[in-house]
Amino acid sequence: MYTYPMNFKNMSKAQTRIDIPPKALLRSLWAGLGAFITLAIATPLMAQTVSLGRGFRPDPVTLAGMTGGSVSIASIAGINDNCRGFANSSPNHTLTLTDNFPVMDLLVYTSNINDDATLLLKGDNGIVVCADNNAGGLNPQINRRLPRGDYQVWVGSKNANNSFSYTLSISEVRQK
Repeated sequence: MYTYPMNFKNMSKAQTRIDIPPKALLRSLWAGLGAFITLAIATPLMAQTVSLGRGFRPDPVTLAGMTGGSVSIASIAGINDNCRGFANSSPNHTLTLTDNFPVMDLLVYTSNINDDATLLLKGDNGIVVCADNNAGGLNPQINRRLPRGDYQVWVGSKNANNSFSYTLSISEVRQK
């Protein structure tokens, strides 16, 4: 038995403790842990934010994340041009460019060759770019000139509600 001591002035000594059998205590702890893990998995993470200027180091910058979601990337983008896959409604990453970049390369890769990621870059300046299977295999890649500004990045999956981990690599030079 685990005795949980309490201190109430107007109670007898017998009334100031609660005896909890060990199995009941363990069941309660496991139930609480299970609820916490379920909440942590079901709750999307806040977007990772990175601010970059010309000549940033290290190059490339890498950000990790999880795909998943049921929202069509085409509907998030507002265009259909090569915008395939599904993601959460909130972006995975926010990219702030403090300078104009003649070349900015965003490449998504995964540890499992069968994971099929997609990519959406959406800027506050009206730039919208989608990518799917551009870098050979199933790795989406965006390589283009980007003016300074704020950009939201979604990394999605070809299929709805398909979650897997990925790495987003950001560089000033073409990576593949």
